[in-house]
Amino acid sequence: MTLDSKIRRRLWQAAAVLPFAPPLPRSVWAVQASPRARVRPGDPDWPSSAQWQQLNDQVSGRLIAVRSPLVDCRATPASAECAQLFKAIKNPYFIGDEVALTQTLGWVDAWTSSPSVYAVAARNTSDVVAAVDFARKHRLRLVVKGGGHSYQGTSNAPDSLLIWTRRMNAVALHEAFVAQGCAASSAPQRAVTVEAGAMWSQVYDAVTTKAGGYVQGGGCMTVGVAGLIQSGGFGSFSKRYGLASGSLLEAEVVTADGQVRIANACTNAELFWSLKGGGGGSFGVVTRVTLRVHALPENFGAVNLTIKAHSPTAFRRLIARVLAFYGEALMNPHWGEQIRFRADNTVAVSMVFQGLERSEARAVWQPFLDALAAASEDFSVDAGMFAFVSVFSAGVLVADARQAHARLYPQR
Repeated sequence: MTLDSKIRRRLWQAAAVLPFAPPLPRSVWAVQASPRARVRPGDPDWPSSAQWQQLNDQVSGRLIAVRSPLVDCRATPASAECAQLFKAIKNPYFIGDEVALTQTLGWVDAWTSSPSVYAVAARNTSDVVAAVDFARKHRLRLVVKGGGHSYQGTSNAPDSLLIWTRRMNAVALHEAFVAQGCAASSAPQRAVTVEAGAMWSQVYDAVTTKAGGYVQGGGCMTVGVAGLIQSGGFGSFSKRYGLASGSLLEAEVVTADGQVRIANACTNAELFWSLKGGGGGSFGVVTRVTLRVHALPENFGAVNLTIKAHSPTAFRRLIARVLAFYGEALMNPHWGEQIRFRADNTVAVSMVFQGLERSEARAVWQPFLDALAAASEDFSVDAGMFAFVSVFSAGVLVADARQAHARLYPQR
């Protein structure tokens, strides 16, 4: 009998015995499954006012007692102030500027948005270190919020201390970046370093509008850069440039022990790999990221149209036809964004493209549109428009609607 066969035989023997083995004592499971409980308000070990003041001194007065603006609406839902608040909440820039607010109010039977007790409005890495050390010392729940654009509620937690990186939003371009420790293995390349609180609107403005490059990020302007990177990050042109995390070259991270670490392919490589999809704040508090800058495509464009099916039967045929067309013509590096199937028997197309001339983009869609026109008794099309821009006019961004914030969110 060979050594491999002996090993396999023993494994099978062990597997056969396991169902009849006595269970482990409950105390063993309890030790492994119950980490030290986090301290919450009202617990004897909750930090005193003097201890909170010490943290406030450490972060130069940037500790905030968090209170949701929605609290007052519970008492007076018909008030003018409440009406104004709900009008403002439609503006994602406003949501990001409010420490207590999140992108959604929760999911039914899953979670409900509840603000932290205190927040450190961090301006630099030292503020983050102070908050991490304080949370570790006092066994507090700790949560990180940058852009706050999480639909899963991961940028807030009740009874917690929040590290709020919104004001850490500097963006710096590099023409010849080499990650720390990688000089022997990596050639210099164009890159951009972004602090943790920056939004993609700021990065696109700096990299594309002002510097003629392209960085792969999110389709929504108000998504936070660091959170998207840490969550993998599928964007409008990921079929051409990959996930946003694929462009990560280096990150600065404050780990749970309060240490500031540089993570890249050559230094702390396992931490670097973990940051590229493990989820925001899962392995530390990222304070800045450096991303690869790609060559900018010569043109961009968009296709917007709505197709109405005149019966449920026709709608089923429309769904099949759209999916087939997508697989044949749109599942390639040129195309991205959304096709939505609606309950009123309509299909809404909101697609973007890059690297195609206007005539080339029209040619892609023309056979599909011709087929719909030939079945006008079943379908009607609001053709919308084929929008097209060159690289010289691609810098139009959605601005904050508030009068006092008409320009892109200011740095520092």
